[in-house]
Amino acid sequence: MKRLLIICFFLSTTLHAQDVFSSYATHSEVTHVNITPQMFQFLGKFKVNTTDPESEAFLDMIQSLRRFRIMSTQNDTVSEAMETWLKAEISQTPLTSVLNITEKGIHVQFAAIFGEAENKVKRLVMFVEGLQEHIDNSPSIQLETQTRFDYMLMEIEGDIDLNQVAMITQLVDVPSGEYLEALKD
Repeated sequence: MKRLLIICFFLSTTLHAQDVFSSYATHSEVTHVNITPQMFQFLGKFKVNTTDPESEAFLDMIQSLRRFRIMSTQNDTVSEAMETWLKAEISQTPLTSVLNITEKGIHVQFAAIFGEAENKVKRLVMFVEGLQEHIDNSPSIQLETQTRFDYMLMEIEGDIDLNQVAMITQLVDVPSGEYLEALKD
C-alpha cells in the first residue's frame, strides 16, 4: 500500500510538471486561454493596408506563433503546480531564467529560449505572483468579469520579437503585460 501511494504521488507530480496547462485547463478555479497556431494564421490573413514597417513586422510575428497559453488562479495548490512546472522547465529544457522583478508586492519571473537574432526568442514564459492587488489598484485595467489573478502563468512560442511581445499581450488583453516592456530594455 505504501508503494502504491508513493507511485501515485510520483505520477501525479510528474504529470503536473510535464504540462500544467493541460492538467488544469478545466479546473473550476483556473482561467485558461489557449490560442492555437491556426488562430494566429487566421488573424494574419486579414489584409491590413499599411506602410508602417513596424506593423508589418508585428503581423509577420503573429503568423509565426506556435503557442500562446495563459492560466490564472487564486488557488494556492494550482499556483504551486505552476511554479513547480516552471522550475522543472528551467532545469530540464533550454529555458533560462532571464529576469525577476519584484515591485509593489508583485513578483514576476521571466524565462526564455533565445533565438538566433538579437531581440528574438523562441519561447517566453512569464510567472506572476500577487497580481490581484495591482489589478484592484490600477484604474487603467478594466476587467469585465470578476476573475482573481493572484497567480498567472503565460507561455508563448514562435519567432518572438521582444520589441513587439507587449503588443501581443495588449491584443489578448493580458493583465500585467506591462512587465513585458522590461524585456525590451
